[in-house]
Amino acid sequence: MGRARLQEELLATGCPEPIVQSTLRAGYRKVSERELAMQVVRMAGRTNSTQTVGRLARLLNQRGFDEDTIETVMGPLMRKRNEDVT
Repeated sequence: MGRARLQEELLATGCPEPIVQSTLRAGYRKVSERELAMQVVRMAGRTNSTQTVGRLARLLNQRGFDEDTIETVMGPLMRKRNEDVT
């Protein structure tokens, strides 16, 4: 789960914002959001079609990953797909 979604869900439970922020800092100190996004990509399997790549990007967005993380993770997949097409 991305940082934004986790923050949203914790705040929705009524948890005070300072505690949420502290929890997020501690939680994402040990594992990067990029690595979590890569795990989502690996679990999704093959991404060789444009439609699948688009779905994967939407999935990452729905899971609360920020745009920079999604672009970082999806960039190599898009380049690979383009190379496969040509």
